[in-house]
Amino acid sequence: MSGNVNNETVVVQFITQSIMRLNVRTLFGVLSTLAIICLVTIWTNCSDRTFDTYSKHIKPNYEELVNDVKSIDCIINGNNNNHVDCLIKNSVVYIPFSFLKNYFEIYGKVLETADDKITFHWSHSYSKVYYQNGKYDSRGVFTNFQNYKVEERNRVKCISASHGVPVSTQWNPHGYYYPTQIAQFGLSHYSKNLTLPSPKVKVLENGQMNAPWSIPTSSKLQISFNSQAQSNVLEFFTNEEGISLNINNENYFFVNFDVALSILTKSSIVITLIEINKPEVIWNLHYTCSKSFILAKGHSIYHGMHCTEEFSWIKLARNLIVDLQKGLNLLKKTSTKMIRSKYKLCDFKLFGMGLLDNLTISSHDHISQFYSAANWFIKHQDKNSGGWRNPVTRKISPVIQPLKPGWLSAMGQGQAISLLSRAFYHSGGNEQYLNTAWAALKPFKVYSKNGGVLSEFMNVHPWFDEYPTIPPIFILNGFMYSLIGLYDLYSLTPNTSQVSQEAFLLWKQGMTSLKNLLPLFDMGSRSAYDLRHITLAIQPNIARWDYHATHINQLLLLGTLDNATVIHTTAKRWISYMNGARASHN
Repeated sequence: MSGNVNNETVVVQFITQSIMRLNVRTLFGVLSTLAIICLVTIWTNCSDRTFDTYSKHIKPNYEELVNDVKSIDCIINGNNNNHVDCLIKNSVVYIPFSFLKNYFEIYGKVLETADDKITFHWSHSYSKVYYQNGKYDSRGVFTNFQNYKVEERNRVKCISASHGVPVSTQWNPHGYYYPTQIAQFGLSHYSKNLTLPSPKVKVLENGQMNAPWSIPTSSKLQISFNSQAQSNVLEFFTNEEGISLNINNENYFFVNFDVALSILTKSSIVITLIEINKPEVIWNLHYTCSKSFILAKGHSIYHGMHCTEEFSWIKLARNLIVDLQKGLNLLKKTSTKMIRSKYKLCDFKLFGMGLLDNLTISSHDHISQFYSAANWFIKHQDKNSGGWRNPVTRKISPVIQPLKPGWLSAMGQGQAISLLSRAFYHSGGNEQYLNTAWAALKPFKVYSKNGGVLSEFMNVHPWFDEYPTIPPIFILNGFMYSLIGLYDLYSLTPNTSQVSQEAFLLWKQGMTSLKNLLPLFDMGSRSAYDLRHITLAIQPNIARWDYHATHINQLLLLGTLDNATVIHTTAKRWISYMNGARASHN
């Protein structure tokens, strides 16, 4: 009897222990599954990775993970016509990140680490904040423009051969000169000139026939003194073959030269590039007398420049890769990004009749491009208004009248002033740049309804309009760019001058308005692009993340010039919005 009891006790103990071990195993399995579910919180098909990709990396628990996974419809806001394919396992719903990305305007990508692990990087914004290293200096880089590549933008048709500045297609596909874009082009190259190593330059010809020119029969190339240039230059007359100079240089794609072409003959400069891996593919860049900005046909790309019968000189500073890129874009044979190492500069040819001087090639030529922009503003300023008129119609909102061609922009004025102030400083005090910048202050004192860029918020706070609409909508980034321009002119001219005093007064008025109105642009999770929700009584115009980041970068810059609490606290709060922070609710 006692033996049976002892045996039963042993059996009971064995069963009990087995059950306990089973529970532990079950519990461990459940916990393992929950751990996996926590690790893979959202099923995603972004970055060209499907759910199946994870099978290669989640071992040996992949089969356990996918067991009992079912496809279901996720109905959005009770609308059966608005649904997305989801997955469910153990009552946990997995929503595709591709849907969340568009629905909540968030960003993410799957990355593989060096130790063969998979990570998912989720972000709330895609733009970058640039923190200031000390007080903003008007002699230095302009904001973060050293990172700008204006000429590579899709909405830039080409770089004009006549003036060396961008031709925009932003609001008109035929192309036009957009002052704001030209100023950004010049400021970016000024900033690059300060931040990049000095260029490597090779002089090919300086009016002495010191280059190995190939001159065919019946063509002529000779040295002559030119009174306009006040120096010796090359005078050429060619037959159909042209006069050529073999360059054969793989590294330098910036060509700089002075030229005067005759419009009485088919005169042009032709520069040849080849693709290194396809030497049979030859691209000819033609710089010729034409009213067209750019044309492309076959393997020839034509950049037109204005010529006169008087042999007027034009200075060309050309980035050959950009010139080729814009032509290939017309031919639809390339993306916007080109790789310099794939091409080789071959030769330089003269056709027709004309004059040539100062031919160089270099690794870059940012300072020439900077002065091309500065000189464009001198030549094209409206003498009566002091502004640079935009020659296109600009539609802002369906509830207000479009701006007709001829409107001025406070942002364009401000960035042009920033450019001209730096040209005045860099040139050692060239008065043309200073006087042009001084005249550009006039529109800041004229109301938008009268052709200027000045408006008032609630008839109290002066504001400088990027787009001078009626009623005004008070665009923030354009206003702050105009303030930076006013500060640049004030700080780069003698303090006792009338120019400096006028710029300083406008700057102080604008800064006072900024500090008073800045809270109105805070939307609780992002900034507003403008105040149309107040002046037009319509829904807010929320700033895209890149504009939101621009607002922050501008505030961080202005915060080094004005220590007002509202500037610093707003910038800090708006930075937190980029990391997912939101204003608290009631």
